[in-house]
Amino acid sequence: MALIAPFRGLRYNPELAEDLSLVMAPPYDVISPEGQHAFHARHTHNVIRLILGETLADDDAARNQYSRAGDYLRQWQAEQVLVRDPAPALYLYRQTFRFSGVGERVRSGLIGLVRLEEFGSRTVFPHERTLGAAKADRLRLIQACHANLSSVFGVYPGRLPELDRLMAAAQESTPAIDIADWDGIHHRIWICQDRTAIRRLQAECAPTPLFIADGHHRYETALAFRDLMRAKETGDRAEAQQRPYNYVMMTLVSAEDPGLVILPIHRVMRQIPGGSLDGYLAQLAPQFTIEGLSVPCDPQAAASALLDHLRQAKSGTHCFGLYGGEGRAYLLTLADEGGLEAEDDKPPVYRRLDVTIVQRFLIDGPWSRCGQGELSDEALTYHHDAAEAVRMVQKDGYAATIFLNPTKIAEVQAVAEAGLRMPPKSTFFYPKLLTGLVIHPIVPDEVVGV
Repeated sequence: MALIAPFRGLRYNPELAEDLSLVMAPPYDVISPEGQHAFHARHTHNVIRLILGETLADDDAARNQYSRAGDYLRQWQAEQVLVRDPAPALYLYRQTFRFSGVGERVRSGLIGLVRLEEFGSRTVFPHERTLGAAKADRLRLIQACHANLSSVFGVYPGRLPELDRLMAAAQESTPAIDIADWDGIHHRIWICQDRTAIRRLQAECAPTPLFIADGHHRYETALAFRDLMRAKETGDRAEAQQRPYNYVMMTLVSAEDPGLVILPIHRVMRQIPGGSLDGYLAQLAPQFTIEGLSVPCDPQAAASALLDHLRQAKSGTHCFGLYGGEGRAYLLTLADEGGLEAEDDKPPVYRRLDVTIVQRFLIDGPWSRCGQGELSDEALTYHHDAAEAVRMVQKDGYAATIFLNPTKIAEVQAVAEAGLRMPPKSTFFYPKLLTGLVIHPIVPDEVVGV
């Protein structure tokens, strides 16, 4: 793993924000326009004003959502709305949650600084592709604020016994933050300033690789910001290497944590290749065993029934659900896996992903054969909520939904270690990390203590 380090976090002052849940928000990239407006209305100091400020009609190059975010951050510190912890610390983070089909789960993580490494170093591994526009957006924000406003989500293999020990001990003390969010997810933070424990944890982390789960744009933006800051460096080179812009705030979770949940992202088709469900099934018949299913009309019940069939599929098979509305649902099982080998230059670990098979055999292949032209972005949308994906077919005019089993964390790691990126919309880590719990202020003349 890249070097981890404690830092003096910037946190909301509980004396000025009595209900801390009112000033929190999800990660910026899962907030809808409606959600953006709602979080702005939720509290005058909600972190949304920093991570996803509203644009105004008279915005220009000098005055815009980025400059306002920087102004808010400085103003809130001056007003003691946000205060820095007095000593460098690591932050122990525990989320308690429920989701459909499974009882209560707990996910534990460590919030700290991770030294930025290029992806080719084989220390930090990405698994998703990034978009230039999104990186440019985040770079403007970090330049305006000089802070990591939200955490990158990283996963490491195996367990860290020292972290497990610290987390167990923390349960015996009162957390610094203890709140429930708008979805009923319980978030708790404990602060670890024990220098001996921190050094032990750093030594334990040293040989461990790190995989980015969520926050690829934020990580790559932090790399770009580091390079910009390094270009301005003067003075002692060794000291400059420990400036805070060489690090990024991350939340680290074990791949073996029982609360590490990846939800599938289902494919919702506006149009069916060939124009009809029967014609589409006929195209799939040579490659898939097709079994008709009886599912209820209620979207939640229908989604649960389809997902139950997928979960019960024989281990090692590639099974998918298809919902076409009006009670028509099917279980599709890949009949001949030999066709998986006839794939460009990608290794087996990539070709055998369910998301790869869906894209190749259930979307691209049938679409290219039906003579309807190139598949447009509007023809396909994505949703991790299975009930909503059923409802979109029933009520919103979509033609059909393809349901998938979740991608496994071992598959994410294997693809990343092979130097590849997963197909689009392969993973939805749940729940998302809460934004606003702790901020990493990047003060250029400070030195990160390791």
